[in-house]
This record gives sequence, C-alpha cells and structure tokens, in this order.
Amino acid sequence: MKKAKKAKAENAENPKKKGGKKKLLLIPLALVVVAAVAAAVVLFVLPRFGIQLLGGEDDSPQLEEPLPKKGVQEYVVGEDVTISLDTILEEGEGELIAMRSPQKRQDDVDDKFTYIYELTSFAPVVDRYLDILLGSEQGFTMTDETYLALEERPELQDAEGALMLVRPSAVEGHLFQVVIGWSQASANLAVRVSSPEASIRQPEKESKPEPSNVSTQMEQLRAMTPAQLGLPGDTMDSYTIFPVDGFVKVDGQDCRRFNIYEKNNMGVIAGTYFFSVDQQHIYVLNSSDNTVSTIK
Repeated sequence: MKKAKKAKAENAENPKKKGGKKKLLLIPLALVVVAAVAAAVVLFVLPRFGIQLLGGEDDSPQLEEPLPKKGVQEYVVGEDVTISLDTILEEGEGELIAMRSPQKRQDDVDDKFTYIYELTSFAPVVDRYLDILLGSEQGFTMTDETYLALEERPELQDAEGALMLVRPSAVEGHLFQVVIGWSQASANLAVRVSSPEASIRQPEKESKPEPSNVSTQMEQLRAMTPAQLGLPGDTMDSYTIFPVDGFVKVDGQDCRRFNIYEKNNMGVIAGTYFFSVDQQHIYVLNSSDNTVSTIK
C-alpha cells in the first residue's frame, strides 16, 4: 500500500513518467488554438472595414457548431437562402473549419451565422463566388457598410479584404446580407449571414446642366470684351459673331464653333472660338498650328 502511494506521489511530481495525465490536455488545447486563429479575420480584419462580425454592441455570443462531413451547401437565415462558398471550392483550395450560431436565438430575422474557412488563396475564390452571387439567379448587390450600392466591382487582393452583399429579404423591410472578409496572414476567410432591418441606397446621379442654346452663347460672347477674347478694340460692337452648325469635341467637352469677323472687314476671320455647351469653357483656335488654347 505504501509503495502504491509512493508511485502516485512520484507521478504527481514528474508528469513525464508513465501514468501521467498531461497528454489528455493536448486535444482541447489544439481546438482552442484553431478557434483562436480562425477568429483572427473576424476580430481584426473586418472591423478595419467598418464591419463588426463579433464583439459589436448588437452582437450576441456565438456557439461553435459541429462541422457537417460534406460541408455546407446553403446559407440559411429564416426563409432567406443562398448558395454557400463550399459549393465553389475546388480540390486543394481550402475547407470549412468552423461554424458559429447564436448562443441565444432571438428569431429568424435577428439571428447571425458565421462560417470560417481556411484557404490557400483568396482573390480567385472570392471572385468566382461573386460571379454567382451578383448573377441574376442570386440577385445580390454589392454595397458599403451603409448599404450604399457600389457602382464598380472592386479589384480583390489576396492580402486582405472585406465585402458586403445584400438583396431584399423574405421579411419585408429587411435585407438578406452576406458579409465576406479574409486575411492572408491568418489564412482564414469568414462569411457572416444575417437579415438586418435595412434597405439598399442608390448613389445620387450627378445632375448635368441643360446644354445652352446658340443664342444664349452668342449673348455671352457679345457681353465679353475684345481683350478677353484676345481681339483688338474696346467693344464687341465692331465685331460680328457667326455660329457654325454642329458640335466639336474639345478637351472632352461638347462645344459649338463661333467665327468672329470685324464688321469693316467681313472677308477675314478675326478669331475662331469653341464654346462648351455647359458654358464653362471657351477655347480659341491658333490658326498657325491648328491647336486650341483655353481663355476661360
């Protein structure tokens, strides 16, 4: 009996000896490390893009879910469903390594689900996935974090990135939202799906002023001084202005052409001018080398 107690005491002092329990700690410790690394993109990359996937004021704690053997075929929030990233991954590109669901489910609308992948590269995979989500069948729109629709598709980089895609939800007044973020440093990509109460905002279209008519432009030319047009004299009363039919493109501007003559010498052009239809630019033709100069 004394020998047995002595052996137990020695094992407690020296865990390397046979009978030690230290090896049992390796499995849970490995799981903790994997979870921490997988969360890196969620915790540190996306917040720099204004997107809080975890730890935000309105985010509830999430639970780790067991991984399905064949991956996830669809992302589902209530009645909102879309194709998952798993379905476009090719052999050797990566795999799903973690799934998280709300610890306390409120309802289908407010629930948020997170899927974390380990990938070998990011830009090519995300580009293929965007082709599907932005296509007519899935019908997503890419927006910024304020739900303002983006007019151009961004050029993706492997180093890191974040994207938000939305479409009208099955729940009125909500959007089905897919947020994607990745970091090459952690080799992880996270997808968060939810159905927030929001609506897509469209960019305000820049209003273009109505193009001026010929008579308005002629009046503006007459109101100028000869010196402003590079002509001799004190008043435009000694000149006649003739418009030329059609439009001319000068420096990217649609312009009308005007020839100005001295009244006492109508056979000779005193100057040729190009007046933009937005009335913001006037160009003069240099007859010696057929170039133009800006005078307004």
